[in-house]
Amino acid sequence: MFIEPKVYTALNHRPGLESRVGVAQLGQIAGPGTINTAVLIGSSLTMALAVWAAKTGRRKSTVAFLVSTLVLGSTFLGIKAIEYSHKFHQHLVPGPHFEWEGPLAGGAQMFFNLYFLLTGLHALHMVVGAGLLIATAILAWRGRFSPQNHNFVEGVGLYWHFVDIVWIFLFPLLYLLGRS
Repeated sequence: MFIEPKVYTALNHRPGLESRVGVAQLGQIAGPGTINTAVLIGSSLTMALAVWAAKTGRRKSTVAFLVSTLVLGSTFLGIKAIEYSHKFHQHLVPGPHFEWEGPLAGGAQMFFNLYFLLTGLHALHMVVGAGLLIATAILAWRGRFSPQNHNFVEGVGLYWHFVDIVWIFLFPLLYLLGRS
């Protein structure tokens, strides 16, 4: 998944393609990408605190940190939806209505294919994580976790951290590489 964009670039390299395609469109929205990165790092903190609270038997804190993680995850998805909407209105969604002016239309369409594939899969995993957070918060509210029984919260935490780590690789790959 992470190697494919680099393989494509190596096989179809045209000097300046990355800077003209990637930065020309995503560079202008690197601000939201940076905000999303900060939001997900914050959500990792609140998830770690939720695991800690579950391990120490703090039911209300567990619920509060799980809900905080859910709010931050939802914020990420909201920002991503705004980015997708922006791309849709600019006709940058690959397909029959894709529009790119200039000789690099094929490269641009490939870039946006990869952009939507990678960020869409990440968003799907965020939605799954949000569902897990909701279920875990409900269980925590009902008192199902204790210092002796907190493994479910820890498992959800590991899933959430994995999704965060994936973004840490996607962010520079899609938003920062090729920037001048």
